[in-house]
Amino acid sequence: MRSTLLLISLVLSSSLKNTPPISKPTTHTIPSASPITSRRDLFRGGLVASSISILQPAFADDETPEEVIQRRARELQKRSDLEDLTMRNAARGASGLGQSDYGGGKSIYDFDVMINGKTVPLSEAVGVKRGTRKVVKLNPPSSEGGEPVKVEVEEDYEERPGAILLVNIKQDDPMARKNIPQLIQLAGKYGAKSDSNPYPLPLTVVCVPTDQGYYEPDTSSLLRLKVASEYGYGINPSTVLLDKTNVLGSGADPMMRWLEGTCRTPAGLGRIELNFEKFLIDGKTGLPVRRYPRKYAPITLEEDIASLLSSSPLPPARGNYLEEWRDAGREAEVSEYAFKKGLNYYDQ
Repeated sequence: MRSTLLLISLVLSSSLKNTPPISKPTTHTIPSASPITSRRDLFRGGLVASSISILQPAFADDETPEEVIQRRARELQKRSDLEDLTMRNAARGASGLGQSDYGGGKSIYDFDVMINGKTVPLSEAVGVKRGTRKVVKLNPPSSEGGEPVKVEVEEDYEERPGAILLVNIKQDDPMARKNIPQLIQLAGKYGAKSDSNPYPLPLTVVCVPTDQGYYEPDTSSLLRLKVASEYGYGINPSTVLLDKTNVLGSGADPMMRWLEGTCRTPAGLGRIELNFEKFLIDGKTGLPVRRYPRKYAPITLEEDIASLLSSSPLPPARGNYLEEWRDAGREAEVSEYAFKKGLNYYDQ
């Protein structure tokens, strides 16, 4: 092995000495040879091609070194922009700023949903509490040098959840066996009536079934019974199941259309492509802060959820976040559980 490496280094050194200096890198081509007739020939050809690609920098025919550096800088910037898209959305949503330009001036609390055949405000479905309460305020003293006067007054209040996790589901999708129990686990730990929630604000999980996509024959009522009997979903008031809802096309539910358009994938795609895509929403502002692909396990969202419940900045996405989205894109092209316009969902 040592002698082979020495031989290669001598050959390369000799070739470099005999090569006249060039002002600009040139493109080398391998001369045509006789047809490959054996694995050994194939290996040799691959070795030569690999050696040339390693020795020569990635220049186009008409590129200068400065242009190559600029091109690579642009590519790196584009990648950085893609990776940072979700973080920018998260920063806007979690801070409560930018409602005029992020979300089109709306929040998720501006929409109604269907539950048990009735239209209810989403705010009611996720447990927003409104009312009046008596508070004590201090009025200025009635005379100079006097004591402030305590006055009891009534004021309006609204208590919102700290975070909302919205997921489009299919009960017959094999991923349901993994996702729904983990969603229940999160709601059990951080829900409104949980003794284990260390944060002042609760989490509400909202599942959105649909007739679109992979065929699921159950009615909304039967589906509600099934997920309750098989998983216990819906027993905890922090687990909400909507009636079947259109999530795509011209007949899409306004809330889903707004949510998909507001919180896009890292690649900029709005529409849902697969079951069990997840949207994490800041309950204080009603704005989405991050979107997760189909196979991103709900339990891995725990750190993001905790940051919203504690009113802390959202942490960076996990290391496999972009790779999971790339896998989802590939899966959407071949999976029977993908939404495919004209095949398993239509405009209405």
